[in-house]
Amino acid sequence: MLGMQVTGTVMYATALAALGRWPALSMEQVPLALALAILGLAGLLLFYKALAVGPIAIVSPIGGAYIAVTVILVVIFLGERLTSGQLVGIAITTFGILMTGTDGRTLASVLSRPKPGVWLALLAMLGFGGWAALMAYATRTHDGLAMILMQRMISVPFSLLLLAIIRRRSPGTLDVSMVGIVLATGLFDTLANVLYVLGVQAGFASIVATGSGVYPIIPALLAFTVQGERLAPNQYVGIVVLLGGLVALGLAGS
Repeated sequence: MLGMQVTGTVMYATALAALGRWPALSMEQVPLALALAILGLAGLLLFYKALAVGPIAIVSPIGGAYIAVTVILVVIFLGERLTSGQLVGIAITTFGILMTGTDGRTLASVLSRPKPGVWLALLAMLGFGGWAALMAYATRTHDGLAMILMQRMISVPFSLLLLAIIRRRSPGTLDVSMVGIVLATGLFDTLANVLYVLGVQAGFASIVATGSGVYPIIPALLAFTVQGERLAPNQYVGIVVLLGGLVALGLAGS
């Protein structure tokens, strides 16, 4: 997580400077950036811990359901008014996300067992949803690209402090493949934040947040096409439902 933030921040700052888009930073942005950093770090740590203690079949879809939290917060605090068609599209998409991220075969076998990661996943869902809603607010009141940079400038030292407190040892030497993974993760994570901010600037934050939550379809398709894994039947159905929800959202907004 630290490597992802450091590399993403460096690449983002370099890109801003190279494009002549370096934002104006001010002390007024610090409170929002601090809140975004806390929500973002808390969500990541809680979600990773939830995945570690499991069960993943339940933890993963709970984390992906953060869009419901975001939509509720955006409607309440940003005053967005959605049409009935848009609400239906969001509901269908959210249901598709839950189905795509859940292996029904595994889920059925763990429902009767203790689920220590569920509460952590619920807290992570609140963290992710709160971050997305707060970033939407920050984008409407400040320069969104500046808020991303300011948040990262706070998150990196916070992560270093956390590592110092818990005294976590390095898992081993960094080889070429690990460095590549860290660089790619930092790039995609930061790019996702930038695209989310640009989307919020251009339209409804609730709809943009819903679209951002469809990421479970990507690892599911990669697992099927690249890794040769067989998805659970409900995951195939979930992909279709998810795509149908996006189409419904598009039609409702046209």
